[in-house]
This record gives sequence, C-alpha cells and structure tokens, in this order.
Amino acid sequence: MLGLAFSGGKDSLACWYLYREKNPIVFWANTGKAYPETIEIIEQVRSEATEFIEVKTDQEQQIKFYGYPSDVVPIDHSLEGMQFVGDKPVRVQSYLNCCWANVGQPLTEAIAKRGITHLIRGQRLDESHKSTARHGSVVNGVTYIQPIETWTKEQVLAFLRTQCQLPEHYAIGHSSLDCYDCTAYLEHSTDRVAWMKEKHPNLHEKYKINMAALKSALLPNLELLRNCDA
Repeated sequence: MLGLAFSGGKDSLACWYLYREKNPIVFWANTGKAYPETIEIIEQVRSEATEFIEVKTDQEQQIKFYGYPSDVVPIDHSLEGMQFVGDKPVRVQSYLNCCWANVGQPLTEAIAKRGITHLIRGQRLDESHKSTARHGSVVNGVTYIQPIETWTKEQVLAFLRTQCQLPEHYAIGHSSLDCYDCTAYLEHSTDRVAWMKEKHPNLHEKYKINMAALKSALLPNLELLRNCDA
C-alpha cells in the first residue's frame, strides 16, 4: 500500500505531482500552527487525493510542557534538568524532540496503523537537515521511496513550474512552514521570519513572544560560557 508524507512544502508537492496518478494515501501532520500559505496547498491536495489522512497534534500543549524548541538547550531549563535543579520559568527542549513529538512520531504511528508498506518522502540529499534513510531504505517494515533524493532545490522548482503556478513563498528556505511560532533552526530561518513579519504581522508577534522567552533562558547561560576562564 502506497502512502505519501506531505507537508505542503515544495519537495512534498513535487512528490505529489510525480505520484498522484498512483493514488497514494496522503498523510499530513497538522500541528495547529501552519501558515495560511501551507493550509492553502494542503486543501488543494486534499481535494485531489483519493484518501487524505490529517493527523492532528497539539504543538501548543507539547511546548508548554517540554519547552520552546531550540538549537541550544541549557540543561537546567530542560525537563530532565529541572528534576535536579527545580522548576524554571522558561522550559527549553531540543528542536529534534519537538519535531519528532509533533510531526514525526504521530505520522509514523498513523502510517503504520493504515498499513502503508511503501512511503513516498520528499527528502533531498543536498539539504542540511535530513534523516539517514535513503531511497529504498526499509524502516519499521516500510520501504521509503524518495524520488527527488538527488535533485537540487532549483530542479524541484523547475519541475513545479511545469505543474502549477509556483507559490510565492517557495522562494524562501522553509517552504513547508509547519509552525509559525517555531524558535529553532535559527541559521535557516532568517527569510522565514522576514516573510512572516511582512505578510503575517499577527503571527510574527506570537513568534516574538516565544523568542523573547527563549532568549531569557539562553543568554545568561551563554554569558557564563563567555566568561569561563579556560
């Protein structure tokens, strides 16, 4: 049984156009924080798919309990660290933990429950963040199909232009736009945040609040490191 892990980004949309005639079952993790641009693409594919499974997750509550996702995690502000030092006003978690809890794990469970044997994924080898799985890898009994694995971003966009009118936000790096209030992936989020500030100032305000809270936990610890006499 064929499935497609769909995020609404350019890579998963390319996979949809490559495989839609084979009627894959489409899976989307709805974190409740997707940008309007993403929702528009999701609804388009939902209307075209024979079967579309929306996996709802509660990112808001997960972050409230585990903390803001971050590229750097001060141990004393993590859930594990607070078992030793006591509760902190701001909790921080690894972005890997946040993404897995709110997207990866719920999708994996839904895909297994539906009996998917082959899963189409939009992973590319030239991405800075990617799993170790490759085209043809078998993970938990599911064979991964990664048709654009060797494509570049430019090749993906060129292909999409032959299939549809290219969404304006596909010019930025984070084209899937899963969570508007994400405080992680800072090295790759400059264009995403600038886009949000211009196009969605109300969403940007929420991001600013989260980022200010995260900074209040990170900066004192970074200052300690800078002042460390090694």
